[in-house]
Amino acid sequence: MNWGYIILIAVSFGMLLIIAQRVVPQRRRMVRWFIFVLGMLLMVRGNLGTENLIGFFMALFISFLFWLLIGRYNPVSAEDTITVYGMND
Repeated sequence: MNWGYIILIAVSFGMLLIIAQRVVPQRRRMVRWFIFVLGMLLMVRGNLGTENLIGFFMALFISFLFWLLIGRYNPVSAEDTITVYGMND
């Protein structure tokens, strides 16, 4: 097993899954299709099937931990405005 390749695939898939979690709800369907296509490219172009699957499951675990520790408590807002609070607010 090539652990460098597994970690590279895990980080690639993990970033794609975390981006899918943190996208604005109005754009979620479009971004999920884009991420699906990129994920399929990663699976097809990677010639090592077992390493791809191990990396994908590691990425699922990383994405779940991100959601558990950060995503549940800080949901993505649907607002277009950002409020910045300063020292005088």
